[in-house]
This record gives sequence, C-alpha cells and structure tokens, in this order.
Amino acid sequence: MAGPSRPGPLRPLLLLVVAACVLPGAGGTCPERALERREEEANVVLTGTVEEILNVDPVQHTYSCKVRVWRYLKGKELVARESLLDGGNKVVISGFGDPLICDNQVSTGDTRIFFVNPAPPYLWPAHKNELMLNSSLMRITLRNLEEVEFCVEDKPGIHFTPGASDAS
Repeated sequence: MAGPSRPGPLRPLLLLVVAACVLPGAGGTCPERALERREEEANVVLTGTVEEILNVDPVQHTYSCKVRVWRYLKGKELVARESLLDGGNKVVISGFGDPLICDNQVSTGDTRIFFVNPAPPYLWPAHKNELMLNSSLMRITLRNLEEVEFCVEDKPGIHFTPGASDAS
C-alpha cells in the first residue's frame, strides 16, 4: 500500500508552466482580444516602420517610438496636425513595454500594424500629440492586412485566430 500523496518537486514546476502560459512576455501564449474588438477599440489603425526608439524608462521598461507611417487603415482624420513629424509622414507612438499588452516589443526597422489612440489629456503634457498603443502589434502579412481591412470596413472576413497568422 502506498503512503500519503505529497506535493513533491513537480508542484513548483507545474506552477511555473502555468505562469508562463498566462503572463505577458513570459514566453507562453498571451490572451489577446479578438481582432474585431481590437479594431473597434482603436481610433487609429496604421501600418508603419519603427525609425527611432525614444523616451526609454529604465524603471518601467516602457518606451516610445518614432514611426514612419506607410498607410492609415482607419482614423487618419483623428491624428492631430501637431502630432505629425518630419513632413507629415511620421508619428510618435507610446506604450511599448506595457505589461498589459501582449506583443508590444519592437526594434528599429520593424514594420507592423499598429492599433493606437490619441493620448488622453490626463497624460499631457508628457505625451501630448502622441499616439498610444492599445493592443498587440501585428506583423505585416497579406492575410493580416486583409483581416484588418475587413474589420475596418465591417466586411465578413476569414475567421482570425489571434497568434495563428501574426507570428512570423
């Protein structure tokens, strides 16, 4: 007859595995809102390339980026003229490194689809005329562009599964 069951060394290992699957940036999957909801919550959706990393906060590990805008998919009219830099084709986007956003890390030269909102007044003056990241970035692929365009235009598209086509 076996003795009473003990937690043993597997319980801490199991807790680490569960944490890795839940915590953003922990190397596991991060629960992301449906693309339709992400698009609805973003006042501005654009494609762009990160040109410069700015305002790195060494304590919070957050930063802003100067992004060259290639195309507005939604909300171009909401981007204040004061927000446009270098001839009107660049903007500053803040909120990178935010632990509440799953995929939010970029390097200079990365081209992505950005879901953003103008910075709210309570963040002024530090972030006035900046756009704020409000959900995960998406890689530029034909399928991802089509899915976002379908959401913006309220057309029924191929069902999008977060993480299935934006990890390349």
